[in-house]
Amino acid sequence: MQLRPNQIEPVKIGVAYFSEKKPVPSIIVAPTAFGKSIVIACIAKEVGERLLVIQPSKELLEQNYNKFIGLGGEASIYSAAMGEKEIGNVTYATIGSIVKVAGKFKEMGITKVIIDECDRFPREPNGMLRRFLKGAGIVHTLGLTATPLKLQTNLGADFKPFSKLVMLTNRSKKGNFFKNIIYVAQIQEMVELGFWSRLEYQSYDFNTGDLVYNTTGADYSDISIKRAYKSQNIGDKIVKKVEQLYGRKSILIAVPSIDEAKELTTRIPSCRAVYSDMPSAERNEIINDFKAGRLRCITQVNILSVGFDYPELDCIITGRPTASLSWWYQFVGRVTRIHPNKSEGLVVDFVGAVPKFGKVEDIYFKEEGTNWVMYGEGNKQLTGIPLTEIGLHIEGESTPQEKAAEGGKVLMPFGKFAGKDIKEIPISYREWMLVNFSWTPFNQKVKDEILRLKSIGI
Repeated sequence: MQLRPNQIEPVKIGVAYFSEKKPVPSIIVAPTAFGKSIVIACIAKEVGERLLVIQPSKELLEQNYNKFIGLGGEASIYSAAMGEKEIGNVTYATIGSIVKVAGKFKEMGITKVIIDECDRFPREPNGMLRRFLKGAGIVHTLGLTATPLKLQTNLGADFKPFSKLVMLTNRSKKGNFFKNIIYVAQIQEMVELGFWSRLEYQSYDFNTGDLVYNTTGADYSDISIKRAYKSQNIGDKIVKKVEQLYGRKSILIAVPSIDEAKELTTRIPSCRAVYSDMPSAERNEIINDFKAGRLRCITQVNILSVGFDYPELDCIITGRPTASLSWWYQFVGRVTRIHPNKSEGLVVDFVGAVPKFGKVEDIYFKEEGTNWVMYGEGNKQLTGIPLTEIGLHIEGESTPQEKAAEGGKVLMPFGKFAGKDIKEIPISYREWMLVNFSWTPFNQKVKDEILRLKSIGI
């Protein structure tokens, strides 16, 4: 198989990475529809040594293994879900199947790993991935992903916690497993080269007043999402819109819950619901009917929002309010693939996603100093700021947190001096705090300010 022009460089860089003498875990960023499975397969073939490819799911393993075989390669599968457990020169595996047999891979001398969709693996040292890599003695770890992002909790200027998206390689107090981004394929390049479907957007008014953030600040609460869906009659709007979309061959619909997904199937002709706890055989049958054109619509709850590969899909409808940029990007990605049978992909937004996040084809990554930042339509900053501010902050501006710090005030968050500038708190009390307080990432700013004042004699 001949590589696309924009695939040649990441393959070259990926192969070179596995020759590095002092490697650190690194990432290649490639947008949805880039052909990551082809890039992975070509890297694996050219490396020419024993190499392990870790997949996040059975479905992706099967899909990407077949791509590798289609390129004329020979590979093995190590996955309990697929009923095969064989280690070969190139081995495709799911992490759950190999985590307890790290020693086997170490004995075979496998020191090189490619991790597909690496953003989906927890970075904690005690997680399955990290335990396997340590136990197997892995030296080279290369991740590929379209969304190199993680959620991080911080303390704001008002000492209230907030969530923000940061790049997987950006420094944090918890530390990062991946250290470098060695290649970024920009979405705009995909568009310009004609490897992304042209997108059309239809976005409708949506009142965010019903929505509240959950306790993590990572997304809206399930209760408020369902409340907004019902109070604003999103289900009725979806039904009416589907009736209007006469020319659309296939429509994928996202809704908040299984109940809503099932309910819509009673009102929309040629429509079935797909959800996580349904039998896999039934789910596969529905998906196959959808791809074969025997079924026009699928309603779903997250299960097909990531990794669903169907190039002919020409319309998505989102009826699920979300504060998650990653979810929005991945869901729109389902309709970005090119195919001779479609002229464009239609994105119908009933939940205010387009005004909040912008058009996904305008997303770009930019290296700023030692960090990477993700920007969107109108140069709006999407990472490194509170989720509540996504869509509001423009490249080059100071964030509210930065502005507060620039003002020179750090306020006491609790106790009898709550709300007071640290400078106004008696020195004796500050000294007592240094010795007796339990310092965490959430109150580290306070400790840093106390130490700063102490160093200058204030």
